[in-house]
Amino acid sequence: MRRFFTPLLIIGCLMSLLLSCFSSALFRDQQFSYRDAAHYYYPLYQKVQKEWDAGRWPLWETEENGGMPLLGNPTAAVLYPGKILYAMFPYAWGARLYVVAHTVLAFVAMLALMRGWGTSWTGSTVSALTYAFAAPILFQYCNIIFLVGAAWTPLGFRAADRWLRRGERMGLLELAVVLSLQTLGGDPQSTYITGVCAVGYAFALAWLRGRATPWKIRTGLVAAIAVVSALGYVAIVLGLAAILPSYRVRHMPPLPLAWMPWAPPVVLAVWGLIGAVLIVRWARGKRESPLVPMLTGLGSAGILAGLLAAAQLLPVLEFTRRSGRAAGGGPHDIYPFSLEPLRLFELAWPNIFGSNFAGNNHWLALVPYLSQHAHIWVPSLYMGGLTLILAIGVFGFRNASPWRGWLSAIALISLVASMGEYSSPIWWARQIPAVTETLGPLDPQDVAALRQDGKLRDGDGGVYWLLSTLLPGFNQFRYPSKLLSFTALSVAGLAGLGLDDVLVRRRRKTEVTAAMFFGLSLVALAIALVRRQQIVHAFLVGAAEQKSIFGPFNPQGAYDEMFWSLVAGTVTFALSLLLVLRGQRVPREAAAFALILVTADLALANSRYIFTVPQSLMDVTPKLVELIEKAERESPQPSPTPFRVHRMPIWDPYVWRDQASSDRVADFVTWERKTIQPKYGVPYGIQYTLTMGVAELYDYDWFFGGFLQTPDTEMARRLGATPGEKIVVFPRRAFDLWNTRYFVIPSLPNGWKDEHRGFAAFIDDSELVYPPPELFKGPGGEQRQKDWVMKEDYQLYRNRKCYPRAWVVHEGKPIKPIVGMGRTDREGPMIEILFENDHFWYDPSLRVYNPREMAWVDSDKSDELRPYLSQGASSAGETVTITKYGEQRVELDVALDRPGLVVLADVFYPGWRLTIDGKPAPIYRANRLMRGAAVSSGRHHLVYSYEPDSFRMGSRLSLAGLAIVATLSLVFRRRPYSPRLGASSALAG
Repeated sequence: MRRFFTPLLIIGCLMSLLLSCFSSALFRDQQFSYRDAAHYYYPLYQKVQKEWDAGRWPLWETEENGGMPLLGNPTAAVLYPGKILYAMFPYAWGARLYVVAHTVLAFVAMLALMRGWGTSWTGSTVSALTYAFAAPILFQYCNIIFLVGAAWTPLGFRAADRWLRRGERMGLLELAVVLSLQTLGGDPQSTYITGVCAVGYAFALAWLRGRATPWKIRTGLVAAIAVVSALGYVAIVLGLAAILPSYRVRHMPPLPLAWMPWAPPVVLAVWGLIGAVLIVRWARGKRESPLVPMLTGLGSAGILAGLLAAAQLLPVLEFTRRSGRAAGGGPHDIYPFSLEPLRLFELAWPNIFGSNFAGNNHWLALVPYLSQHAHIWVPSLYMGGLTLILAIGVFGFRNASPWRGWLSAIALISLVASMGEYSSPIWWARQIPAVTETLGPLDPQDVAALRQDGKLRDGDGGVYWLLSTLLPGFNQFRYPSKLLSFTALSVAGLAGLGLDDVLVRRRRKTEVTAAMFFGLSLVALAIALVRRQQIVHAFLVGAAEQKSIFGPFNPQGAYDEMFWSLVAGTVTFALSLLLVLRGQRVPREAAAFALILVTADLALANSRYIFTVPQSLMDVTPKLVELIEKAERESPQPSPTPFRVHRMPIWDPYVWRDQASSDRVADFVTWERKTIQPKYGVPYGIQYTLTMGVAELYDYDWFFGGFLQTPDTEMARRLGATPGEKIVVFPRRAFDLWNTRYFVIPSLPNGWKDEHRGFAAFIDDSELVYPPPELFKGPGGEQRQKDWVMKEDYQLYRNRKCYPRAWVVHEGKPIKPIVGMGRTDREGPMIEILFENDHFWYDPSLRVYNPREMAWVDSDKSDELRPYLSQGASSAGETVTITKYGEQRVELDVALDRPGLVVLADVFYPGWRLTIDGKPAPIYRANRLMRGAAVSSGRHHLVYSYEPDSFRMGSRLSLAGLAIVATLSLVFRRRPYSPRLGASSALAG
């Protein structure tokens, strides 16, 4: 029986954590409901599965942003093999099992990694439990693509280690498969960082290989060099922050520094030069160094991974290089969700700053030294008290095995880099008032990628900025806190190594660490007990200013959260100290105790972050979908379908800030679904004019950006705004032009200066559909209206100026074709297209054009289009009728009295093909991003079909990749080891 004790205990610990976290989803018909899990991935994956069920490749979706590639959306994970769960089970169950399965995969993958390093079953299980159920990993159920990436990462590390340290060629195939699965699963950033970590490991191993004895670090010398280097770097960064803004060309909005477009190719060239130097030195050195073969193997695995994922990767690259992420002066910002340094305390004490989910009990915002707080990526960093002690105990590089040093380096770099802007000297310097005169103030809230004053960003010069600058392509990613997944992996791995260590010997560093945390926790707990009234009073002083969507700040609740965090920490550290001191005496019992302690600790601390709602909430038809369908039935329009709906992206009812809730997450889902917050309307056929997701076409974004403008006196009076003051305005013509028939907007404008509530441009020439005015008439009507504004806070308007989805013009205005992703060439044409001299945007120096009669076309196509653009308005007898509108096929019947350009208000995008009466015809770019068809007089049938070359080519490459994997698998079975990378005694650990 003793022989089965450890396996049964391991399975029991895993099952206990799975049940504590996922029982509501598995046994109570609940669905994951928080953040992107509900409003983004649930409807998106439902859309993907609907396409599969219809027997189509999920290539395109019509429901967002004028149409956008579905296969090219990396978060859609269209070709990821794990999505088979959605086909095997009813959709709701597929969504649940997809999360649970990848949590289990994270556990198994981490277990395999640690066992590959010779760690005991107990130590490996501690690592696996910690990794899979650490808050930075577990909470990614809300952002499932990052859970997928994290689940595969340990196997990527294992594969890299097999190749680099042991010379096993099968490790290369394993690495290629893992990297391709991370990419297909929607997380190319994990793919990239896994590769970077492997390259760093290769350099370290090559440097260590051949040494007879382990490298001994001279701590004092290293510390001195580090301090001097850091001070020098800080001085350089601050000096450049003071000087560089003066070299920026004066322009509004600001433009990147003149040389910035050259930075990526220069960095790429430098890395290429480094590679060439390594190859030359290797060739001249009798090919003794293993570094070049190591890197060649990694590069080959990366290429093979790209081939395997090419069917999805090529469409993704086709899309993202046209998105705002690829624009130097675009909206892509790399610093949101930086990790605030104070939150490092969460590594030791769960919920030490309180939480939001049982009321607004989070008190970090009361800390005075920060002028503003970052958005929170994960609500906790907690990975376990024992885990932290064990990891710190073996953290380091002196006399370390290669993998221990590797994990230590990754833990340090990823944690500091995850701080994003807070790792930059500029941010710290701007805390000093005297310095702001030179460097400028801290970044304003919701700052764009480039500051309006032209100063450098707070995060420029930080560790994350270095990664974005020095690693080719890394600046396409965003959110520094994503790196916490790699911190979790490293800390979990070190903890497993640390447990094996304390079970065989006493390690002073671990004992001191455990005693220190226990002492600190005990002292903090005593202070919290003795100073309870003072602490609650301090919280109470700032309570009025700390309202959030979770309700008014609760000082007593915040204190209770902090107190119980300290209690939990004290108990955990006390038990951990006992384990560290006595573990080597009773190793078998201590190992079992460690597993139980880690399991209980993580279950109590982190299971609270799994939020679910009844499945019925996710199945009910949204209220606004019903209202729009009813409005269409009762008041048919001249061009009935299709049409678009603009739902202003982000706002929430004011009542949430004034009233706490026992289940605010359920409130979120109920209200957001009711008001069809994107993407909730996608499964119901709602076509959104504008949604903000992982990426949008850069040229499409240009149509809809808001700006500050002074309304004329009449409009200011109608809005109740102060005459002469600027308000937030969106270009109304853009929404009209893109076939927006309905506006879903807030009830309150918040002074008209809030871009999330700035609906002023949408109510003129629109009619209110809901709520009906009679709802607020009669006795109690005023109170009902007040309640509606505070609790419901939404309105549905129908746009009287909505353009049809397709129309014909006979006049064209040539514009210079735009090359690249800069702002300057786009501004002039976009002003011409959008300006209509309305109550908000009026300028006598600008001419008003009529897009119903004229289209803007690229000048290099002018000669081809001249016979079709003879000028003049279209006649009443000319019609354009959409007879079929599908995901990958649009059919139109056209009747023209004379040749013209038929404009379709869907995005111009590679892969779309056109036939006119069955014959291929070119698609012209109209109005900067719409599709144009040159059609002769008479009756014609137009068919647009989506047949992307990127998918066709990618599919062939993926098939080739599979053939290569199969072939190499046979070859590597016969020749499993590389003779150049045979393990040496220095690397045995």
